[in-house]
Amino acid sequence: MLSILKRDYFKKASKYYQSQDYNKALKYALKAVKDETLNIDKIFLLGNIYYVLQYYEKAQDYYEQILLLDSQNIAAQTNYVDTLILQGKYDLAEQYLSNVINEEMKLFLHGKLNFEQEKYISAERYFSAYTKLRNMDSWGWNMLSQSAQKNNNYQLALDAGLTAVETSDGDDAHQLNLAYTIYEIALEKGKKAVMPTLKKWYQKHSQNIIVQQVWNIFFSSSETYRSDSQYVKKIFDEFADSFDEVLHDLEYTVPTKILQILQADKPDFIDKKIAVLDLGCGTGLCVQSLKKILKNAVFYGVDISPKMLEKAATKNIYKKLINEDVEAYLFKHKNRYEMIIAADVFTYFGDLKKVFEGVYKSLKKDGVIVFSISELS
Repeated sequence: MLSILKRDYFKKASKYYQSQDYNKALKYALKAVKDETLNIDKIFLLGNIYYVLQYYEKAQDYYEQILLLDSQNIAAQTNYVDTLILQGKYDLAEQYLSNVINEEMKLFLHGKLNFEQEKYISAERYFSAYTKLRNMDSWGWNMLSQSAQKNNNYQLALDAGLTAVETSDGDDAHQLNLAYTIYEIALEKGKKAVMPTLKKWYQKHSQNIIVQQVWNIFFSSSETYRSDSQYVKKIFDEFADSFDEVLHDLEYTVPTKILQILQADKPDFIDKKIAVLDLGCGTGLCVQSLKKILKNAVFYGVDISPKMLEKAATKNIYKKLINEDVEAYLFKHKNRYEMIIAADVFTYFGDLKKVFEGVYKSLKKDGVIVFSISELS
């Protein structure tokens, strides 16, 4: 009976990994590695789980273990170099690349290494060579698109972005990449430069909410256009894994500024036991800062993206996390909170009248809202 239970650890870990429930997958993978006869499949699964959870140093350790057992394992070679690149260990990645025996993957990894070091001309050259050999790899086309855009090679960026969508059968990650590519090139070169690609894209994928949103942005005459809720959900579900890292790289200061405002303008709140709603809480970056001064506060978070909430849950800073449209949530919970935080949330609304009505209803008497907005330059 015991041996059957032990074998189930690996099966459970694999099942949760496939369903993208990575925290549960990690729990069972660790048990599988500890209690079962060790083999490459179990080590590899654990390395992959740490990789998607962005614990790259731990992932690197497990890929190294595989390479000690099988130095010619192509997947382990590839993932090992990838983790080095993602940790910024560029010299070590460069040194090890000569050991990668698959020439096609070597091109992809050279491309990624150059891209991460902002050597975009070399990156474009490598990804161009890679896609000629692996013309059905959507991520090769995606990276070629990003590299070409950085080089102001706009038509190649658009063409490669569209090819990434087609070769992936319309995967949302590639739809979003093309959406950003079209938007940014339109800002640089004008709408005419992107119209042929936009029309081709819309013709084939008009049922996709991301495509609909971009189409409406270009063709809607409304001044108060609100982002579709499902569009926002898709964006942040895709963005969740890299959200904290990206904002750190952008030197995102909104949590610090909210902290400073509260200290200056609401010092009486600091020691109170208050209920605080984090509106559009994302991964919990604001509350991580606020807990430093609002030590007696109880925090609640609401967000439309379940993937963002998964990330927030790992930080153990909220009493409750709610997956719901923020505007709908506000109208259901009257006189509940002493404070509402909304960091870069109102960007996704047009006319703010209704959402502020909801905020007013949710706040207790003398409650406050602290919010930020983005300024476009």
